[in-house]
Amino acid sequence: MKGNPTHPLNTEKGGDLTRSEESKQRILLAGTAIFALKGLEGSRVDEIADEAKINKRMIYHYFESKENLYVEVLRYNYTKLYARGSSVIQSGADPETVIKQGIREYFYYLAEHDEFVRLMSWEALNQEKYANRVLPQLIDPAEPVLREFLQEGQRAGLIRKNIDIRHLLVSVNALCLVYFSRREMLQTFWKEDMMAPAMLEERLTHIQDIIFNGILKHGEEEM
Repeated sequence: MKGNPTHPLNTEKGGDLTRSEESKQRILLAGTAIFALKGLEGSRVDEIADEAKINKRMIYHYFESKENLYVEVLRYNYTKLYARGSSVIQSGADPETVIKQGIREYFYYLAEHDEFVRLMSWEALNQEKYANRVLPQLIDPAEPVLREFLQEGQRAGLIRKNIDIRHLLVSVNALCLVYFSRREMLQTFWKEDMMAPAMLEERLTHIQDIIFNGILKHGEEEM
C-alpha cells in the first residue's frame, strides 16, 4: 500500500489524509466482500470499484494491482483477528483464563465474520499462496508470547509438559474453523440453527472442554 500516514509530509494535509484513509477503508471492505464471494481469480477490479463506490483508478493508485489489493485485504482481516487475540494475551490473566478467552475470541470472530471464513477457504484452495505473505509478520512476533503463557502454565503445574504450542494452535483452529467453513453441509443434518446464540455457546463449550481435557494436568499425573 502506498504512502505512510505518519510521515511528516502528510501532517499538513489532515483533510486529504482522512479522505485517503476513508477511501482505502472502503476499498478494503469492498475487496473483502468480492474476494470472499469469488476468490482472487474470479473477481474483477470493476466489481470492487462498484462495491466501494469509487473510481477504479483509485484502486490502482493505492494498491497498484488486483493481487496487491488481495494481499492487503488478507492483511486487513488477519490484523483485526490478531488485535482481538492480542488484547487477551496482554490482559495479564492466568494462563488458563487467557487460553479459554483466546479460544472464545477466535470462535466468535469466525462467527461474526463469514467473509473471513470464506477468504480462508479460498486461500486453502490456493495453498496459502498469498496468506503466507502476511501471516509470518503476525505469527512470528506472537509465537514467543504464546509459548511463554503455555510454559507458565506448565511451570505452575496446570498444563501438561508434553503440550506443544504449535499442535495446540492447530487443534484450536481446526475445532473452531470447521464449524463455520462446513456449516452449509453440516446444517443439513443439524436440527437446530447452528448460528443461534445458544448453539454457538454450546459449540464453544464443547471445544473448550476438549482442549482443556487434553492439555490440563489431571490429579493422577505426577507434577
